[in-house]
Amino acid sequence: YKIWHILERDPLFAHNQVTPSVEEQKRITQLQLKKINEYKFVTKEIFNSRYSKRTRAIMTINEAVQSLNPSVSVKMAIGIYLFSNALLSLGTERHHKFYEATILNREILASFALTEIAHGSDARLMRTTATYDATRREFVVHTPDFEAAKCWSD
Repeated sequence: YKIWHILERDPLFAHNQVTPSVEEQKRITQLQLKKINEYKFVTKEIFNSRYSKRTRAIMTINEAVQSLNPSVSVKMAIGIYLFSNALLSLGTERHHKFYEATILNREILASFALTEIAHGSDARLMRTTATYDATRREFVVHTPDFEAAKCWSD
């Protein structure tokens, strides 16, 4: 993939000799994410390809980005790829049209929130489960107690 050559020549992705402040790291991460979207490494052809081919291409792109800035890699993996793959793999025609109009054109970026009262965002300690009920053709979400309740703060 051409991504390796492009990013290593882009000054925005050059490694900093001094660790920037947290605020500066966040600013750089956002600029890098925007720049990667402008490069359009993930084309319509890639996203419309078979799942295995699409996943292989996305993983290659994400690996290149991760080697330069893991924070950007996570934002891409969750905010673009996880969201896109869910819509393309599980969605209906209506979802595919939404994808074409917004995600593929880089108009939106998804977010993912996972938290419980007692565990914050430590996914390994989550106690809420979702079990598929084939008879009712739906998932049954079970939150065992208050400590497993979901919470968000503003």
